[in-house]
Amino acid sequence: MANDSLTPQRRDRGFSLVELLIVVAIIVIAAAVALPNIGGYIRNYKIKGAAQEVAGELQTARSKAIMTNTNAGVCFVAVDADSYRYFLEDLTGGEEFGPLKDLPMGVRFEVATVAGSGPAIRFQRLGGFCNPAAGGSCDPAPAVVCSAAEASTRCTREAGDNYLTPEADGSLVVSLLEEQTGQRRQVRIAPGGRVLPQP
Repeated sequence: MANDSLTPQRRDRGFSLVELLIVVAIIVIAAAVALPNIGGYIRNYKIKGAAQEVAGELQTARSKAIMTNTNAGVCFVAVDADSYRYFLEDLTGGEEFGPLKDLPMGVRFEVATVAGSGPAIRFQRLGGFCNPAAGGSCDPAPAVVCSAAEASTRCTREAGDNYLTPEADGSLVVSLLEEQTGQRRQVRIAPGGRVLPQP
């Protein structure tokens, strides 16, 4: 008997409107606090990721110089303000361009004003490097670093500037700049050729 007075009545379960509004308000407040931090994290991630990509390409150029036991070396070239590649010259069939890679939108190489700066670094067969801009026994950087098809659409933003900065300890530094926020990251190439991205 469902209508018996001795049977306990069940109360309908659910949330009231006030409880739902309180939960929505808490979510809105948490989002308002978190969004500025998320934006900063994304900008920091972009410049950090760009530095890791450049460090990876530098390491690829160094590895190719060691693996091929090259005489002329393998150059890493900052082609313009936001493009880079490696370049193999010591091949029997002529030169070989590595893939032309771009920095993320809004990130660029920072121009160096120090004497001995240049757009390229040359890795040698034992993994060390020399600075083509410093001259000496180091061969000059390649004059042509873009194919004709690439040169018409890419390789044009401040091409040929000095992006690799020599340091007093014999290392070279590549500096990256996030243009909107002014954040900077560096990739250091130690005197022995080891590639060290900024943590």
